[in-house]
Amino acid sequence: MPKVVYTLTRDIKKRIFEWITRLKFPDGYAYNLSRCVDMANLRLHGMKSHDCHVFMQKLIPIAFCEMLPESVWGGALTEVSLLFRILCLTMLDVNKVQELEDTVPIIMCNLEKIFSSSFFDSMEHLIIHLPYEARVGGPIQYRWMYPFEKFLRGLKMKVKNKAHVEALIIEAYLVEEIGLFTSQYFEPQVLCKRNRPGRNDELTMNDTHIQ
Repeated sequence: MPKVVYTLTRDIKKRIFEWITRLKFPDGYAYNLSRCVDMANLRLHGMKSHDCHVFMQKLIPIAFCEMLPESVWGGALTEVSLLFRILCLTMLDVNKVQELEDTVPIIMCNLEKIFSSSFFDSMEHLIIHLPYEARVGGPIQYRWMYPFEKFLRGLKMKVKNKAHVEALIIEAYLVEEIGLFTSQYFEPQVLCKRNRPGRNDELTMNDTHIQ
């Protein structure tokens, strides 16, 4: 039997994963995706929900630009990526959202022409309702769970003894607040958490001083 149109050869997969390992995002924008790449088995593993969202919204149109046929890359995958990119804008245009309500069934039909029926379940069907929810509820930044998941992960990292969870969280929180308060009395050239540059910041140390 011939292979389906979205099948990638081993060489193409290797090129895509090598490209992912060289990606650098702004500090705090996404997880280090290079750690999720398994070059031996050519697979992605350990990706969080927000990392999958970033990959779907930003990287799919670029990663598969020359790797898949135009009917797959330009017709279906790019439309899905553009759909989520518009819905996740900080400012929504009501007219564009209403247009998405009319076009999202067509996008789903294009996906059904490419992928097998076993790929689709209730989660893929929920895409139909996203433009309506964005039009009724407003920008999604005020309703999604990513900030809360990140905050809860920070709290879990503070717990070293599960017998005293609440006490350890409070103790670590007080230490952070005291450190942040006292750092405001440091000289501008003293590097601390409050003025520390990002991990991918290419500025020199002399440029990081607070004026």
